[in-house]
Amino acid sequence: MKEMESDNKLEQILKNYPDSVTVLEEAIDVKLQVKYFKETRKQKESLDKVTALKKKDKLFDKDYSEDEKKLLLCQLASINEVEAYRTIERYVSCPDESLAQWAILAFQESKMLMHSEFMDQKPLFISTGLGGKGSQLRYFVVIFTRDQAVFTPYQEKLVMNEIVYAFNKEKAELEEIEFMGYYVKFTGLVPLNTGLKKLLSDLVKHCNELGDFLDTSVLVTNVKKLSAGEIEQLMDKKTA
Repeated sequence: MKEMESDNKLEQILKNYPDSVTVLEEAIDVKLQVKYFKETRKQKESLDKVTALKKKDKLFDKDYSEDEKKLLLCQLASINEVEAYRTIERYVSCPDESLAQWAILAFQESKMLMHSEFMDQKPLFISTGLGGKGSQLRYFVVIFTRDQAVFTPYQEKLVMNEIVYAFNKEKAELEEIEFMGYYVKFTGLVPLNTGLKKLLSDLVKHCNELGDFLDTSVLVTNVKKLSAGEIEQLMDKKTA
């Protein structure tokens, strides 16, 4: 697993921003996030606050194009004014369907900008493809059996109990879990200050102490939920 480096980086971030971390709760495609932040940086370089605020109501104009609304959202999100924040807030409550996720990103950026006015330290915004809740990040995890052996009923029960125990111990939230022959996939919310690598390593270790049937390589991502085809494709590459 490659989470150790990520755990260490996150631990350092939390030390630097002990009381000012905000997690994007919505699950938004990472590629869209990259496009948004690239565009918002570009708009900041030539931002005309007065003009952007004058055009703010264009967001609610059905004849205003999608591309123009994207740019306007980026511009308004870069303006540290209540007027800009409230406009985005109003739009995000009833956006054009195709711009819903873009609007959420603009709203979060605007909110962080407003918060920074009242804080000694600039707040940190954490966004992932799977989102999160409060001070938790959402992860998608896959644990495989050794040699792709199908789980027995006893093994399924053991793994289920260990996952539930591990999550409860760390005050994490298990949202979904499903056994798929030779692997189990689950989604859950894990507190920012929890070492994910240790949680999963201990889980596998405890199961193997009672049967030695799990592969020690665990698949973890906070980018998106993988389909069965994607999981099997990754497993084929691993065993090739």
